[in-house]
Amino acid sequence: MLTHAQTQEHIITELKEVNAKVSGTSCNTGKGMLISNKAMNVFLNNKVSSYLSDGTDLSLYKNYVNLNTAEGRLSISHNFHQPVDSDDYVRSFVVVGARVNIANTYASRFSNKYVNNQLGFVLQKTWMGKPVTYYNNCGSQKLAMDAQRAALLHSLATELKTKANDYEQVLDSVKQSEVPGQSLASAKNTLRRDFYAALRLEYLQKFSEVQSDLLVQSNNFNLITDNWTTFGVYLPVIPQKFQVSTDLASNVSSRHNYPFEVFITHTRFFESPKIGRIFFTINAKGFLNNTVQSGTLYQADVNEGSIINGAETVTINKGDRFIGNYRNFFTPAVSGKLVYIPGNSHVGLSFRVEKNFGTYHALNSILGIPIVLIDKKGAPAINFECQLLFADMSNTIKTNLPGNKTSIGLTVGIPFSKIVY
Repeated sequence: MLTHAQTQEHIITELKEVNAKVSGTSCNTGKGMLISNKAMNVFLNNKVSSYLSDGTDLSLYKNYVNLNTAEGRLSISHNFHQPVDSDDYVRSFVVVGARVNIANTYASRFSNKYVNNQLGFVLQKTWMGKPVTYYNNCGSQKLAMDAQRAALLHSLATELKTKANDYEQVLDSVKQSEVPGQSLASAKNTLRRDFYAALRLEYLQKFSEVQSDLLVQSNNFNLITDNWTTFGVYLPVIPQKFQVSTDLASNVSSRHNYPFEVFITHTRFFESPKIGRIFFTINAKGFLNNTVQSGTLYQADVNEGSIINGAETVTINKGDRFIGNYRNFFTPAVSGKLVYIPGNSHVGLSFRVEKNFGTYHALNSILGIPIVLIDKKGAPAINFECQLLFADMSNTIKTNLPGNKTSIGLTVGIPFSKIVY
């Protein structure tokens, strides 16, 4: 016996119900739905994923990779969101990732310095707000989207009917002799059930994706806003290890730290055809810090004796160590980040400022130029951000040293696999 999902009529009826939910939304307030909830998931994924500079930045892809050259860090993350069967926006999801230090380990092979391995796991829970679309009340934007969506619905229905009728003809041609050992009717029912289940998922997804494309191409809206909050922890597996002596004459001792971190971020997102794309993020975190990581100690190469090799004097390098009083301590910090990407542009501007408190109380900032490259479908394929980093702007660390505290960094974000619906 066939269930509703195993008939083309039911699939088309379900598509019509999704469309009616959108078209029936009151337009008097100038805000509401112009596309279905799952179509908005697709729309937001393509817009939000245009900025993926850090592991805490939002991505609605199942998997993504982040590389931070300034910190020598590689992160790999997986989104465990399971889609609901109804037309609904993404409400929350859990992300689990691995974070590893790569730059120090690689460089240490060639410089005879101590390896500072770092490996840990990141657990994040994100709560999404409900997207809000603003348009010109019951004017041209709403009317145009309703008409385009209705035409799309009938086009997909015609395509679906053709595909279903063709498959029914295929089933009619199957003979009992071709399926020995089983009932022909039972075999056809199983094939029909699997076919229509897959057909339903295909056309519900296609309806969502094409609605999103219509909104992107037409720009029939004034503003789309959303927000999300993420809480997470970083759990180190391998400790940071340092070779430290209180002064040049003292014995070297091994010290270590597990840089546990807890953080919470909140982001406001704005998309406007006229203005462009804006991300505004505030962040609070606390982490186990140390006098090496905070830049308080001095670094020194350790040499041992010299030998004469022909006309040259060769000094033996035994690696490096840090000079000063080592200790671990907890550092709370707050930060704010503003990202702006002009409409239809692949290049933007970002600024981040961070204030630390306690033993390490430096003021740091980052000026960045985010760049997004898209694939042939127009979806973000890879993100770069060229960064100019300003460390200890308040000059609280090693105040007797006039050294340059400005450096250059690059982040890379690569989303891949399917998106969460």
